[in-house]
Amino acid sequence: MKKLKLLRRLILLLIVFGLFFIGFYTYALSPKDYTFSRYEYVHKNINSKLNGFKIAFITDIHLSDKNNLERFQEMITKLNDYPFDMVIFGGDLYDGHVFSAKEVSSALKNIDCKYGKFAVLGENDKKSSLEVTQVLNDGGFEVIENEIRTIYYKDTSFLLLATDDQTDISTLKGDTQTIKIAIAHQPDTFSQNQGKINFQLSGHSGGGSIYIPYYGPLMTIDGAKTYNHGIYQNSGSTLLVSNGFSGPSSFPYKFFARNEINIITLSSSSSS
Repeated sequence: MKKLKLLRRLILLLIVFGLFFIGFYTYALSPKDYTFSRYEYVHKNINSKLNGFKIAFITDIHLSDKNNLERFQEMITKLNDYPFDMVIFGGDLYDGHVFSAKEVSSALKNIDCKYGKFAVLGENDKKSSLEVTQVLNDGGFEVIENEIRTIYYKDTSFLLLATDDQTDISTLKGDTQTIKIAIAHQPDTFSQNQGKINFQLSGHSGGGSIYIPYYGPLMTIDGAKTYNHGIYQNSGSTLLVSNGFSGPSSFPYKFFARNEINIITLSSSSSS
């Protein structure tokens, strides 16, 4: 009987400690915490010459003050230690007004890669689209919207398509013999893009922010009602939804949706 009481107390203590740790991490640590996540995108139509081509995907930076900027600068230093060939920015550079434009551009310019730096704008960026576009341009990024680019690599190529929720991606014409990689800030655009592209990169959702495994996010936002966390596959297309580098200043907290920078490797066959 004493052993049973002791066991119950121990279980209760573990539950209390677990809840305390979850609360502490979510409130105090998660807004600044982040990781570099790896994902291998495998498709039979990927030319074998593209095997090992790496894309760094950064999205939802939500710069709001000098502390955010310092954290962003530190992340870029760490990012450059990873091998990657291209970098894509998925939108929402600032959380509100544009500040420290030269410093932000300088940080972006320090991202080192050989095969292009491309960006799309998020809904926050579009409030000051000219200023944000200038900051990105000065940082070496080409901002594209409802456009298509052919990326050449080792005598082969793939297509990069940038689209929003108002555009039929099938109207963006390009080589049909190679893979099509779409960039769209809002992941729910996958509903209209699936079957027309091979792979889509999106952010916006924060990974659901407070995400409960096997249940989903406690709250969803417009543009990420259906697709908001992880990997989805449908109609021969794959969607990767990034958790983003930061949540918005209004709610920066994360649970099971750790802030991340994604490193995607293209492959014609699985390495596992």
